[in-house]
Amino acid sequence: MLDGFPLPRVKVCGLTRAEDVTAAVEAGADAVGFVAWEGSPRHVSSSRVAELVQGLPAGVRSVGVMVDADPHQGEVWAESAGVGALQLCGDQNPRDWEGFPLPLLRRIGVEEGAAEWMDAWGEVASGFVLDHPSSPGGSGREVDTSLAAALAGQAPCLLAGGLDPDRVPRAVREIRPGGVDASSGLESEPGIKDPEKVAAFVARALEALGS
Repeated sequence: MLDGFPLPRVKVCGLTRAEDVTAAVEAGADAVGFVAWEGSPRHVSSSRVAELVQGLPAGVRSVGVMVDADPHQGEVWAESAGVGALQLCGDQNPRDWEGFPLPLLRRIGVEEGAAEWMDAWGEVASGFVLDHPSSPGGSGREVDTSLAAALAGQAPCLLAGGLDPDRVPRAVREIRPGGVDASSGLESEPGIKDPEKVAAFVARALEALGS
Protein backbone atom coordinates (compact mmCIF):
# COMPACT_ATOMS: atom_id res chain seq x y z
CA MET A 1 0.00 0.00 0.00
CA LEU A 2 1.34 3.39 -1.00
CA ASP A 3 1.77 6.18 1.51
CA GLY A 4 1.22 9.89 1.05
CA PHE A 5 -2.47 9.92 0.09
CA PRO A 6 -4.77 10.08 3.11
CA LEU A 7 -7.93 8.12 2.45
CA PRO A 8 -10.91 10.49 2.14
CA ARG A 9 -13.57 10.27 4.81
CA VAL A 10 -16.44 11.34 2.54
CA LYS A 11 -16.29 11.43 -1.24
CA VAL A 12 -19.17 12.77 -3.31
CA CYS A 13 -18.86 11.38 -6.82
CA GLY A 14 -20.41 11.83 -10.24
CA LEU A 15 -20.37 15.63 -10.06
CA THR A 16 -21.16 17.54 -13.24
CA ARG A 17 -22.11 21.07 -12.10
CA ALA A 18 -20.32 23.82 -10.21
CA GLU A 19 -23.21 24.24 -7.78
CA ASP A 20 -23.01 20.55 -6.87
CA VAL A 21 -19.28 20.78 -6.22
CA THR A 22 -19.97 23.76 -3.96
CA ALA A 23 -22.72 21.87 -2.12
CA ALA A 24 -20.41 18.92 -1.47
CA VAL A 25 -17.57 21.12 -0.23
CA GLU A 26 -19.82 23.23 1.98
CA ALA A 27 -21.36 20.09 3.47
CA GLY A 28 -17.90 18.92 4.55
CA ALA A 29 -16.91 16.33 1.94
CA ASP A 30 -13.13 16.01 1.69
CA ALA A 31 -13.09 14.49 -1.82
CA VAL A 32 -15.06 15.09 -5.01
CA GLY A 33 -15.21 12.73 -7.98
CA PHE A 34 -15.65 13.25 -11.71
CA VAL A 35 -16.47 10.47 -14.17
CA ALA A 36 -14.32 10.29 -17.30
CA TRP A 37 -16.13 7.24 -18.71
CA GLU A 38 -18.36 8.20 -21.64
CA GLY A 39 -20.72 5.30 -20.89
CA SER A 40 -21.95 7.04 -17.74
CA PRO A 41 -24.78 9.62 -17.57
CA ARG A 42 -22.43 11.48 -15.20
CA HIS A 43 -19.63 11.77 -17.75
CA VAL A 44 -17.80 15.08 -17.89
CA SER A 45 -14.98 16.13 -20.20
CA SER A 46 -11.50 16.83 -18.86
CA SER A 47 -11.85 20.49 -19.83
CA ARG A 48 -15.08 20.77 -17.85
CA VAL A 49 -13.47 19.09 -14.84
CA ALA A 50 -10.62 21.60 -15.02
CA GLU A 51 -13.22 24.35 -14.59
CA LEU A 52 -15.00 22.54 -11.75
CA VAL A 53 -11.87 21.95 -9.66
CA GLN A 54 -10.70 25.54 -9.79
CA GLY A 55 -10.76 27.07 -6.35
CA LEU A 56 -11.22 23.83 -4.40
CA PRO A 57 -10.08 24.27 -0.79
CA ALA A 58 -6.68 22.77 -0.01
CA GLY A 59 -8.19 19.97 2.07
CA VAL A 60 -10.54 18.73 -0.65
CA ARG A 61 -9.11 16.19 -3.09
CA SER A 62 -10.27 15.81 -6.67
CA VAL A 63 -10.54 12.33 -8.18
CA GLY A 64 -11.06 11.32 -11.79
CA VAL A 65 -12.97 8.06 -12.27
CA MET A 66 -11.84 6.01 -15.28
CA VAL A 67 -13.06 2.69 -16.71
CA ASP A 68 -10.64 0.39 -18.57
CA ALA A 69 -8.17 3.22 -19.19
CA ASP A 70 -4.48 2.52 -19.70
CA PRO A 71 -1.79 4.52 -17.88
CA HIS A 72 -1.10 6.82 -20.84
CA GLN A 73 -4.81 7.66 -21.19
CA GLY A 74 -5.04 8.18 -17.46
CA GLU A 75 -2.07 10.51 -17.29
CA VAL A 76 -3.20 12.61 -20.26
CA TRP A 77 -6.75 12.93 -18.92
CA ALA A 78 -5.63 13.71 -15.38
CA GLU A 79 -3.22 16.40 -16.52
CA SER A 80 -5.89 18.03 -18.68
CA ALA A 81 -8.51 17.83 -15.93
CA GLY A 82 -6.24 18.98 -13.13
CA VAL A 83 -7.30 16.23 -10.71
CA GLY A 84 -5.11 15.02 -7.89
CA ALA A 85 -5.85 11.29 -8.09
CA LEU A 86 -7.48 8.64 -10.26
CA GLN A 87 -10.00 5.96 -9.36
CA LEU A 88 -9.61 2.91 -11.61
CA CYS A 89 -12.56 0.72 -12.58
CA GLY A 90 -12.28 -2.19 -15.00
CA ASP A 91 -9.84 -4.95 -15.77
CA GLN A 92 -6.52 -3.11 -15.71
CA ASN A 93 -3.33 -4.97 -14.85
CA PRO A 94 -1.73 -3.56 -11.69
CA ARG A 95 1.78 -4.07 -13.10
CA ASP A 96 0.99 -1.59 -15.88
CA TRP A 97 0.28 1.12 -13.31
CA GLU A 98 3.43 0.77 -11.23
CA GLY A 99 5.11 4.15 -10.82
CA PHE A 100 2.07 6.13 -11.95
CA PRO A 101 2.65 9.80 -11.01
CA LEU A 102 -0.67 10.28 -9.19
CA PRO A 103 -2.25 8.38 -6.30
CA LEU A 104 -4.61 5.62 -7.37
CA LEU A 105 -7.83 4.39 -5.80
CA ARG A 106 -8.81 0.95 -7.07
CA ARG A 107 -12.49 0.02 -7.31
CA ILE A 108 -13.17 -3.52 -6.11
CA GLY A 109 -16.40 -5.39 -6.78
CA VAL A 110 -17.53 -7.01 -3.53
CA GLU A 111 -17.71 -10.66 -4.60
CA GLU A 112 -15.80 -13.90 -4.31
CA GLY A 113 -12.16 -13.41 -5.29
CA ALA A 114 -12.11 -9.74 -4.28
CA ALA A 115 -9.50 -10.30 -1.57
CA GLU A 116 -7.05 -11.71 -4.09
CA TRP A 117 -7.70 -8.77 -6.41
CA MET A 118 -6.95 -6.38 -3.56
CA ASP A 119 -3.70 -8.21 -2.84
CA ALA A 120 -2.66 -7.84 -6.48
CA TRP A 121 -3.12 -4.07 -6.30
CA GLY A 122 -1.69 -3.66 -2.81
CA GLU A 123 1.68 -2.24 -3.88
CA VAL A 124 0.16 0.08 -6.49
CA ALA A 125 -3.07 1.53 -5.08
CA SER A 126 -3.30 4.04 -2.23
CA GLY A 127 -6.69 2.67 -1.23
CA PHE A 128 -9.76 0.81 -2.47
CA VAL A 129 -13.40 1.59 -3.22
CA LEU A 130 -15.73 -1.28 -2.32
CA ASP A 131 -18.71 -1.32 -4.69
CA HIS A 132 -21.41 -3.61 -6.01
CA PRO A 133 -19.99 -5.86 -8.76
CA SER A 134 -22.89 -5.37 -11.19
CA SER A 135 -21.40 -2.33 -12.95
CA PRO A 136 -18.32 -0.07 -12.95
CA GLY A 137 -20.13 2.25 -10.52
CA GLY A 138 -23.29 4.23 -9.88
CA SER A 139 -25.50 1.13 -9.76
CA GLY A 140 -27.30 2.20 -6.59
CA ARG A 141 -27.08 -1.39 -5.30
CA GLU A 142 -25.83 -2.24 -1.82
CA VAL A 143 -22.87 -4.55 -1.30
CA ASP A 144 -22.74 -7.85 0.58
CA THR A 145 -22.26 -6.68 4.16
CA SER A 146 -20.22 -9.56 5.59
CA LEU A 147 -17.86 -9.78 2.62
CA ALA A 148 -17.41 -6.01 2.53
CA ALA A 149 -16.59 -5.96 6.24
CA ALA A 150 -13.87 -8.56 5.72
CA LEU A 151 -12.40 -6.57 2.83
CA ALA A 152 -12.52 -3.31 4.79
CA GLY A 153 -10.43 -4.98 7.47
CA GLN A 154 -7.80 -5.96 4.91
CA ALA A 155 -6.78 -2.54 3.57
CA PRO A 156 -7.82 1.15 3.59
CA CYS A 157 -11.24 1.26 1.91
CA LEU A 158 -14.02 3.61 0.96
CA LEU A 159 -17.45 2.02 0.97
CA ALA A 160 -19.70 2.68 -2.02
CA GLY A 161 -22.76 0.96 -3.44
CA GLY A 162 -26.28 2.21 -2.80
CA LEU A 163 -25.38 4.68 -0.08
CA ASP A 164 -27.69 7.58 0.73
CA PRO A 165 -28.45 9.62 3.86
CA ASP A 166 -30.67 6.89 5.32
CA ARG A 167 -28.44 3.91 4.59
CA VAL A 168 -25.02 5.27 5.47
CA PRO A 169 -25.16 5.07 9.30
CA ARG A 170 -26.01 1.36 9.31
CA ALA A 171 -23.54 0.57 6.54
CA VAL A 172 -20.68 2.27 8.38
CA ARG A 173 -21.61 0.57 11.64
CA GLU A 174 -21.72 -2.90 10.09
CA ILE A 175 -18.81 -2.68 7.62
CA ARG A 176 -16.50 -0.18 9.35
CA PRO A 177 -14.79 1.32 6.30
CA GLY A 178 -12.25 4.12 6.44
CA GLY A 179 -14.62 6.36 4.50
CA VAL A 180 -17.65 6.41 2.22
CA ASP A 181 -18.39 7.31 -1.39
CA ALA A 182 -21.81 8.12 -2.87
CA SER A 183 -23.18 9.23 -6.21
CA SER A 184 -26.57 8.04 -7.45
CA GLY A 185 -28.12 8.03 -3.96
CA LEU A 186 -27.59 11.79 -3.71
CA GLU A 187 -29.27 12.76 -6.98
CA SER A 188 -32.54 14.26 -8.14
CA GLU A 189 -31.74 12.82 -11.59
CA PRO A 190 -28.59 11.26 -13.10
CA GLY A 191 -25.74 13.73 -12.89
CA ILE A 192 -27.74 16.29 -10.88
CA LYS A 193 -27.17 16.29 -7.12
CA ASP A 194 -29.84 17.20 -4.57
CA PRO A 195 -28.12 19.63 -2.16
CA GLU A 196 -30.30 18.56 0.78
CA LYS A 197 -29.37 14.90 0.24
CA VAL A 198 -25.71 15.81 -0.10
CA ALA A 199 -25.74 17.80 3.15
CA ALA A 200 -27.59 15.07 5.05
CA PHE A 201 -25.35 12.32 3.67
CA VAL A 202 -22.11 14.06 4.60
CA ALA A 203 -23.34 14.95 8.09
CA ARG A 204 -24.59 11.44 8.86
CA ALA A 205 -21.52 9.80 7.34
CA LEU A 206 -19.13 11.89 9.41
CA GLU A 207 -21.13 11.22 12.55
CA ALA A 208 -21.10 7.47 11.86
CA LEU A 209 -17.39 7.51 11.07
CA GLY A 210 -16.69 9.26 14.35
CA SER A 211 -15.45 12.53 12.88
